[in-house]
Amino acid sequence: MSAAEAKPRIERAAAELLARDGYNGMGLKALSRATELSYGSIYHHFPGGKEEIATVAIVGTAVTIGELLTATLVDGVTDEAVRSMFGFMADRLEASDWVAGCVVGTPALDDPSPTPAVREACATGFAALIDPIVDALQREEMPADVAEGLATTLIAAYEGATALARVQRSRAPLDAAADAMIRLVAASR
Repeated sequence: MSAAEAKPRIERAAAELLARDGYNGMGLKALSRATELSYGSIYHHFPGGKEEIATVAIVGTAVTIGELLTATLVDGVTDEAVRSMFGFMADRLEASDWVAGCVVGTPALDDPSPTPAVREACATGFAALIDPIVDALQREEMPADVAEGLATTLIAAYEGATALARVQRSRAPLDAAADAMIRLVAASR
């Protein structure tokens, strides 16, 4: 397998493991099984090991999701856009039998202080999710500080509802959070 094929394969598998198990639960043995690559091959592409793989997977996936959010919010932070955002995670969880959470949020729930690079990757990842919402709200002429606070609240509700949905094995927390965020956005305009 070429480097052009192996590296993205490792990143995708790591993102799935991080979303399911967090940073502390993501083992290289599981990554080796998921990618069908040897440890040596994994270390060849990521000499920084688990920490490097995690940071690349977290940031890369968050940037991709941020691009999807930008497309979803092209017409603004509409009711449909908010429902789509929360519905995306509800669908993902349901399809994974309630195990595949957020690639940023799940490792952020681990204590990332012993791994500053992972903590920073999570911070960068959250910014990649918040920024498209801020941009959409500012296009609606919402002041920057209000837009930043509202976007942060939307992502906080999304992550909290994701954790509840995983534990309750139900879409209900994400649906309830979407409804509440729709009301909050309307009240903030």
